Amino acid sequence: MPGAIVENLSGKKLFVLVAILLVLQIACFLLGGLIAPSPSNANSLLATKCHDKGNNTDAWFYVRGKGRCTPISLEHYESDSHLRHANEIVFAFQLPNPRNKVILDYSRWQQHLIGVLQFDIAYHPDTEMDPRTIITLDAKLGYRNKGDADGDWNYFTSSVVQRILDCSVENTRERYYYNCSFIPLFELGSLFHDYYLLNVRLPVDHDKGMNLGLGHIEDIWLVAINQTGGFTKVWMSMKLVFFPSIVAIMIWFWNRVHQLTRAPLLLENMLLFLGSTLTFLNLPLELLTLFYDLPFMLLLSDIREGIFYAALLSFWLVFAGEHLMIQVHQIDKNSISIPIERNRRRITCEPTGNT
Repeated sequence: MPGAIVENLSGKKLFVLVAILLVLQIACFLLGGLIAPSPSNANSLLATKCHDKGNNTDAWFYVRGKGRCTPISLEHYESDSHLRHANEIVFAFQLPNPRNKVILDYSRWQQHLIGVLQFDIAYHPDTEMDPRTIITLDAKLGYRNKGDADGDWNYFTSSVVQRILDCSVENTRERYYYNCSFIPLFELGSLFHDYYLLNVRLPVDHDKGMNLGLGHIEDIWLVAINQTGGFTKVWMSMKLVFFPSIVAIMIWFWNRVHQLTRAPLLLENMLLFLGSTLTFLNLPLELLTLFYDLPFMLLLSDIREGIFYAALLSFWLVFAGEHLMIQVHQIDKNSISIPIERNRRRITCEPTGNT
């Protein structure tokens, strides 16, 4: 058929093409479900409470190694020092957590790291909490690599943020704990370094009303969620396979379009644009995090997904518009042809008048 690209496929060829695509899709599902490991791993770390007498926010308080901080206990409640010494307490988390007395380190294949906080707040009549409380966190994140000294922590990022803490207590007695919601704290787009250190402070300011409504905090837990290295390897392998395949299909499609005697249609241009955004989405840029520290990978991933979904929406709008135009054109054509047929029948059936 002149001017066609794929419309001249026979039923048998079309069935073979659909069957191949269906087999590939099933193979990808089986690869992800049977061969690929779990996509993420979660570890819970209990904070080490360190005492900072001088309120030195530039110092690093770490848990393991030479020069580590001396832990203190917050189990005993003292009404006179509950808020007075709050600015001298630093909650330290050293990542990753040892396992079976073996010091572990992060791999660059693990890609992402998410940190979520959970508070152990004991009930006390003098410090009752509201069901919803605004908590202010002064967090600082550092890193070091293999071969560095135990106290050689480098600055990565810091921020003073506010989060909403929802808590409820079933039994209003001492030594009973509130049921509090989780608080998302940070998310890293690449794990370029081997070890990470998180220092969290809960600053108290009477003039600004900062952290005055909190109860007696005994412990803080950090839930660290990271992507597994095995899943990343399978994911990158699939991207490396499908990326050149989609590029080859796009090149074949555009060559077929230019072989036609007419100019490319709007729908064909939109189809090429959709394929380009899908190719950009499947581009394995995550492999660059194995060689470079790219903390903006999360933002770049969101931008790529947004571009693809916008292109997909635009394609369906153009496709639906073209389909409606074809339907309107057919209705107009049928409405014109019907009166013509009736007039032809009327003319042929009239008598001549001369016998």
